[in-house]
Amino acid sequence: MKKLTQKIITMGADFSTKKALKTTLNFLGIKPENIDKLYIELKNSFYRDVFKRISPKDKILFLPQCLRKQNCKAVLTKKGFVCNGCKNKNTCKIYKIINKAEKLGYKTFIVPGGSMVMNIIEELKPKAVAGIACLKELVLAAESLTNIPIQGIELTKDGCVNTDVSLKQVFNIL
Repeated sequence: MKKLTQKIITMGADFSTKKALKTTLNFLGIKPENIDKLYIELKNSFYRDVFKRISPKDKILFLPQCLRKQNCKAVLTKKGFVCNGCKNKNTCKIYKIINKAEKLGYKTFIVPGGSMVMNIIEELKPKAVAGIACLKELVLAAESLTNIPIQGIELTKDGCVNTDVSLKQVFNIL
């Protein structure tokens, strides 16, 4: 998929929206099985270098509330859940991600949905955004955030409960 991504970018193809990407791929005679995955990979590739050059203090990292363990004691506020660093910190991926991201300088938010993400972005006006989510939510965010460098990290297991993400992939983006 990376070779295809690079080929499309090099050709100057329009992938500002999923519809534009689909039109471009049809023109090229390419019918990917999963256009959403390709769309996020293209967005990530397009913004990767710009994203890396922006200071972490000017970035936001969004985590989905569905990564929380069932016995999570995080408290819901107007800006999402607040991690309390409970006794599960050795096994909790949210704790590990937030701990690393905040040490780097990121502002982090554990959010229950996309509307809260947009409200936080509108209020804080970051220079770049990274987000962990299911593919559907990543596509919605990518289509909404057209003027800001983004990096989307797809959950390795989705379904709204007992979800999972690759820590290696998250830490590579950070």
